[in-house]
Amino acid sequence: MEIKLEEVKNVFLYIDNSIIEGKIVEIDPSVKKVVFEFKPGSPLITADMGKRGEVFFEYKGNRYFVAGKTFFQPPSRAMITVETNIEIERRKDVRAETPALPATVSYKSGIFKKKHIVKSTILNISMKGAKIETSEQLEREISYDIETSFPYHHSKLDFIASFIIKNTGRYRNLFIYGIQFVEMDMISENNLKRYLFGPK
Repeated sequence: MEIKLEEVKNVFLYIDNSIIEGKIVEIDPSVKKVVFEFKPGSPLITADMGKRGEVFFEYKGNRYFVAGKTFFQPPSRAMITVETNIEIERRKDVRAETPALPATVSYKSGIFKKKHIVKSTILNISMKGAKIETSEQLEREISYDIETSFPYHHSKLDFIASFIIKNTGRYRNLFIYGIQFVEMDMISENNLKRYLFGPK
């Protein structure tokens, strides 16, 4: 896919919990790299470099994303060594990208219903579900709970919901799951709405 950079709009780099506005100055499919230039005044998060980041942008009416390891290039650029193809965003519901938002997944098993806790990361989230990443493999037939706190201005919004696994994937030693929420209390639902849509 050939992209004319002058027609690319609304470019954002997501890395950890930071969202940085900028522009794409180079896409080189042959060596699998994307060069991102920070918008003047944007934070130069050099401490987070070396981590996985995602670049989202609009092109000819569609929204695309590409992901990879991010390296700082002084004074105001980052290079992303691409690990995925440039893919179109097909999701219809509003979904917030939340790279590296920590969460816990829990489930009960055995005769005594012992509670197991698995550390996880929420990669993105919507009112209906989320994409999460874990270092342990989850079973599809079990109902799980997920718990986290959304950063919101200078406070945090607590969230807990029950979910089932809809699809699975793997990236190196990590397991990636598409999950669907099946139950959440009113407080968690309202907090998720505030996180996704802001105050009403």
